[in-house]
Amino acid sequence: MVPEEWRLIALENISETAAPIRYGVVQIGENIVDGIPIVPIKYINSIATSRLHRASKGIEQKYANSRVQGGDVLISVKGTIGAVGIVPNGFLGNIAREIARIRPSKEYDSTYIALQLLAEKTQREIDNLTVGTTRREFSIHTLRKFAIPVPPLPEQKKIAKILSTWDKAITATEQLLANSHQQKKALMQQLLTGKKRLLDNNGLRFSGRWSDIRLKTVLREEKSRNKSNSIERVLSVTNHSGFVLPEDQFSKRVASDDVSNYKVVKRGQYGYNPSRLNVGSFARLDSYEAGLLSPMYVVFSVNEKLLSSDYFMNWMSSNEAMQRISGSTQGSVRDSVGFDALCGFPFRLPPMDEQQKIAAVLSVADQEITTLQQKLHALKLEKKALMQQLLTGKRRVSLN
Repeated sequence: MVPEEWRLIALENISETAAPIRYGVVQIGENIVDGIPIVPIKYINSIATSRLHRASKGIEQKYANSRVQGGDVLISVKGTIGAVGIVPNGFLGNIAREIARIRPSKEYDSTYIALQLLAEKTQREIDNLTVGTTRREFSIHTLRKFAIPVPPLPEQKKIAKILSTWDKAITATEQLLANSHQQKKALMQQLLTGKKRLLDNNGLRFSGRWSDIRLKTVLREEKSRNKSNSIERVLSVTNHSGFVLPEDQFSKRVASDDVSNYKVVKRGQYGYNPSRLNVGSFARLDSYEAGLLSPMYVVFSVNEKLLSSDYFMNWMSSNEAMQRISGSTQGSVRDSVGFDALCGFPFRLPPMDEQQKIAAVLSVADQEITTLQQKLHALKLEKKALMQQLLTGKRRVSLN
C-alpha cells in the first residue's frame, strides 16, 4: 500500500523512451582491448564493486546502445546481484555485461531511483527473483517489469536530499575512521620498532636496551583438553571480530557433538588457526572466562613477567609480524604457521615499563577507532530506519 499521490511504476516506464534498459557490452571478440581502464563510480552503497569500462574506438559505434552518461543508474544483474551506483557527471563510456543501465526520464530523480533499488525490501525481492545456481542472474526482462513506489518529483528530490545528509555523515565518518587506522599504523611502525621512544613516568625519554630474542622464550603452548566435558562454549577465531560464537558467525553450531577432545582456552590466552594466521585470524580471549577451540587450533599464553600481553597483541598486528608470518609460509604446501614456527620468530623485547607505556599509547588510538566505529554503525542504522520510513511513504516530507 502506497500513499494516494504515489504510484507503483515499472522501471521500463521510468527510463527514457530513447534509452531502454539494457545490458552492458558483451566482453568478447577480437576488438576488445584487454586492460581498458576501470572508471570509478560514486556508489551509494558498498554491497559490491561494479565496473565501468571505456571501450576502444573500434567498438564504440557497435555498442552505442549500451553507453552510459552522467545520471544513469546502474545495477549489477549477474554474479553479485543488486549493487547499485550512479554514473558521475562528465563520464561517457560503456558498461560491462554484468551491469544494466537505467536512464530515468525528466520526471524522475536518479538518486531517488537508486535509493529505492537499494532499499531492504527491494533487495529482498530482487534476491527472490534471481535465477540460476552456479551463475546467478536477475534477468533484464524481470528488471524492466520490476515496479517501485514513486512520489511526485519534488518529493523524490526532497527524500533524496534528506538521505544524502546521512550519506555525507557516513562518508565523513568513514574517512575519519580510515585516517585513525592509518595514524595508528604509522604510530605502531614508530613505537614497535624503537624508532620513536616515549617518555617514562619521570618525563625522561626511555633509553634502556631492547633484547633480541626468539618468541619461544616468552610464549608457552597450552594443551589442556575438555576431558571432563565441563565446558560447553565452543568458539571460533575470525580476522575481523576475534573470538566469536560459531552460531553468531554461521547461524548454527558447527562443532562436533563430542567436544571432549577440544582445546580449552582461558581468559587472557591466545588462539589461532595455523592455516589462517596469514589472514589475521588471531585473538586473545577477553570476553569469556573460558571456551573451547577445535583441536586444529593453537592455544598459548605469554610470560607476563617478561612480555606485556597488550604489547604483544599490538605487535602481532604490526607490519613486522605480518612479514614474519608471510615469510614462514613461503614454499609451503599450505599457508600454515604452527606454534613451533611462531616460536621461531625473532623479536625485539623492550624493558617492561616501556612495553606498558607503548601499549597504553596504542590503547588510546584503539579507543578512538572504537568510538568512530560505533558512530558509523549508529549512522548506518539511522539511515536504514529512515529509508524504510521515507521510501515507503510511511513518513512524509515537508516540501515547504
